[in-house]
Amino acid sequence: MIARDHIESIKKKYLNSDTDFVLPSLNRSIDRIEKAFPRYGSFLMEFIQNADDVGSGSLLIKIDNRFIRTFNDGRPFSRDDVNSICRVGMSSKTPKDYIGYLGVGFKSVFLISDSPEIYSGDYRFKFVKNEWPEPQKVPWQVIPIWIEQPITLPSNYKTLFRLPVKDEGCIKKLQEETTPEHIGNRMLLFLRNLKNIEIKDKILNRTRLIKKSLYNRINDYEIYLIEEYFNKEVKTQEYWLVFRSICAVPPKVKEDRTTKEWERDQVDKREVVVAFRLDEKGKLIIEEKGTAHIGVFSFLPLKEVPSGLNFLIQADW
Repeated sequence: MIARDHIESIKKKYLNSDTDFVLPSLNRSIDRIEKAFPRYGSFLMEFIQNADDVGSGSLLIKIDNRFIRTFNDGRPFSRDDVNSICRVGMSSKTPKDYIGYLGVGFKSVFLISDSPEIYSGDYRFKFVKNEWPEPQKVPWQVIPIWIEQPITLPSNYKTLFRLPVKDEGCIKKLQEETTPEHIGNRMLLFLRNLKNIEIKDKILNRTRLIKKSLYNRINDYEIYLIEEYFNKEVKTQEYWLVFRSICAVPPKVKEDRTTKEWERDQVDKREVVVAFRLDEKGKLIIEEKGTAHIGVFSFLPLKEVPSGLNFLIQADW
């Protein structure tokens, strides 16, 4: 089945459902999910998480007066990916292999956009609130509409999420969400694939770039250089000593009721990562603001919380 036929078939399945009971109920359910996200910028973390899950090395975020655009160079959308994004609570990802697997993370974009567009591989489609005379009676957030006009992506990028923003207030809030306080450079230490995150704010004429480079690798540890640039000028350079260990999940954890409810009982092994800051001579620096990084659930991706420790730690909490 070609991409367009696939999109049309999903749309047809929804529209053939019960219009008096099922569709309005689904609409309200999605609306409640949207409101559960803690911040307007939650979708930015979702896109960072998604880019890493599909093997991206680079992520580009562009902001202007009308759109938020995110580009990544990972694996393009597959048929299963399209099916997942057009559903609620059903993902093609598994908790064994991915950060986000609950199938709700993308819904955070509807806090800031009523017509998000996706261009990836053979697929180009959108979700549009104003397409429907009575959008409150239709789950428009999961009914895809084919986009006739293709878009040429910048070199090396394979997927574009283009989000027409609801209003100017959303833009200002999103500008705040792209600051180091919300998207910290240390995040890259714990991502599997992403090495560069670039944020271009055309309104403020400002560019922020975070880079991760492997400085050295020994048998049981790695040393990374994390650099941060503002308008091409170096702001920070930090060296981090990173230890990784694969740990078996204890049987008593797998049998825990909450673990089962969140569908985590099938996970057998998990990676624990500990990072220590180094100076330029390779000596340890006591980190006064150690944090625990949590990358488990798609609606709380890559959350960073104070730990009281003198180092950083990431694990499946």
